[in-house]
Amino acid sequence: MEENENKIEETQENKQESEFKKQTANVINEAKEQMKNINIKEEAEKGKNLFLKLFKEPIKTIKEIAQDEQNKTQKTAIILIIIWVVSVLFRQIIFYATSKYYDFDFLDTLKVILSPVLVIAGMTVSIYFLNKNSKKSISRIITSVTIAKIPTIVSSLVVYLNYIHSKVYNLTDPIRTFLSIISMVIMYFTVKFLFEENDDETAVKQFVKVEAIYYVIAFIISFFGITM
Repeated sequence: MEENENKIEETQENKQESEFKKQTANVINEAKEQMKNINIKEEAEKGKNLFLKLFKEPIKTIKEIAQDEQNKTQKTAIILIIIWVVSVLFRQIIFYATSKYYDFDFLDTLKVILSPVLVIAGMTVSIYFLNKNSKKSISRIITSVTIAKIPTIVSSLVVYLNYIHSKVYNLTDPIRTFLSIISMVIMYFTVKFLFEENDDETAVKQFVKVEAIYYVIAFIISFFGITM
């Protein structure tokens, strides 16, 4: 009896893994197609409106995105990821350009560029495999997670103010900490709505599990010299 249950469970896990690989391939292809059809001016306006809406009504906004089966915010999410990647890339270039002791290192730069992508991927994997009762497409999870990371993306831009003067750090550091807290709160509601969980106590437990798996993934990735 127990052996049969284990076999059924193993079969379900294999199906889930197979579906994950299939959806991942679809997401990559979708992203390529979306990039070809992006209207920068239109997406900039949509991004600005989304930012204002997220600022005014964060919970309502993230709920709409998490429950949007058409995933209308996908293009905006792609642009946000690109902005995040470019932000950390430029910071790395500035580091090498101003450093007296370090020369440009392509591998280290590549690791820095991969970091934002792996942050989104790590959270997506964690949510996808834990959310067994209310399955969402990988593309919708990626979009929701990326929107929840907007404060973190803003934080990566705020750090450039440090180049104005060394003492500006005293201002930017608490701002970045505050943005990190906001991102964590929004991420909680993202998980709650993706899991379609109404009970707050259960939602908190699910969020803790998602974060735990994410940090396990981050720990493993750190052995490759990449910080998530």
